[in-house]
Amino acid sequence: MSIVVCRLPKAGLGNHLYPLMNALVFGKLNNLPVIVIGYHQLKIGPYLRKEKIKRKYNGYFTFQKNIIGETLDKVRVYILTKLFEINKEPPVEKIAGKVPSKKIYLFEKLPTYHNYFIHLKGHRQLVKELLYSVINPAILAEVEKSPKPLIGLHIRMGDFRKLKQGEDFSKVGHVRTPEYYFIEIVNAIRKIYGENLPVSLFTDGYRHEFEEIFSLDKVTMIEGNADIVDLLLLSRSSILIAANGSTFSYWAGFLANAPLIKHPDHLHAPFRPDEVNHHFYEGPMLQDAIDPLLIKNIRSIISQQPNTGMNTLNKILNN
Repeated sequence: MSIVVCRLPKAGLGNHLYPLMNALVFGKLNNLPVIVIGYHQLKIGPYLRKEKIKRKYNGYFTFQKNIIGETLDKVRVYILTKLFEINKEPPVEKIAGKVPSKKIYLFEKLPTYHNYFIHLKGHRQLVKELLYSVINPAILAEVEKSPKPLIGLHIRMGDFRKLKQGEDFSKVGHVRTPEYYFIEIVNAIRKIYGENLPVSLFTDGYRHEFEEIFSLDKVTMIEGNADIVDLLLLSRSSILIAANGSTFSYWAGFLANAPLIKHPDHLHAPFRPDEVNHHFYEGPMLQDAIDPLLIKNIRSIISQQPNTGMNTLNKILNN
C-alpha cells in the first residue's frame, strides 16, 4: 500500500491550498489515502506586526485533528519514511498502470509565480469538488447564508509593505497594490455598467488604513468572517478585482466563474483553463483598450441580487 502525504508550509491560507489540493487531487486520481500534517502552526509574525488577521486556521477542514492526533499522524509518517520510498512532488495525474506499493507521494512545495496553478488548472472542477468536500460544514453554512458580492475587491495588506516613493511597482514583489489602482478599476467598471455597483472590500487591513477607497459610494468592508469564508465569498463575486501577489486573491479567482481583473504590471500564466476564460475574462483592465469579453461580462451583471445565499452544495460548486 502507498500513501499521499501533504506537509503544509509555514505560510498563509492561500499558500496552504497549493500542496493540499495537489495532494488531494493526486490521491483521488490514484485511489490513495491522504495524510495532511502541519496545520497546527504558531505564527508569531502577525502578532509582532499587529496585523488584523492572525492566520489561525483551526477548524477549517474536516481532516484537522487536535494536537495529539496530528502528532500521531506525524509519527506515523516518520515511521513510514523509514520503510517506504519517498517520491517528492510527483506530477498531479493518474499513474500509468498499477500504482506501486510502499511509496510515499509527498507534496509540500509552492509553485513559482510564473504559473501558480500549473498542476491544478487541468483538474479545476475536481479541485473545487474536493476542496468543498474537506471544508468544515459550518464554514459552508456561513458561505451559504451570505449574499453574493457584485464587485468583489481584495486589498492585501498584512506583511506586504507600501510602495516607496519613486519605486517601480512592476519591478518589486511583496508590495501592496496601490490604492489608486483599485479606484480606477472600480470607476471604469461602473462607467461601463452605467450604475454605481456596490463594492465588497475583502482585506486583512484595518479600516483606517484606507485613505481613498472609502471616498467612493457603496463600498462595504466585509469583516468578522473566518479567512476561508472570505475567500469563498470573494470567489462568488460577479466581478473580482485581485490584489497583486496575493495567493488569497488568486485562489478566489481560480475558483470563480466570473471575470477576474489582474494588475497589468505582473501578468504571468492564466490561473484558469481556456474553457473557463473563453466565457469569463481573466487579465488586466487596460483603460485605453478594454477587452470586449470583459465589457460583455460587466454589462451582463445583474445589479439587483437577492440577499440570500446558496441552497445546495452543487449550487456552490457551479457558481
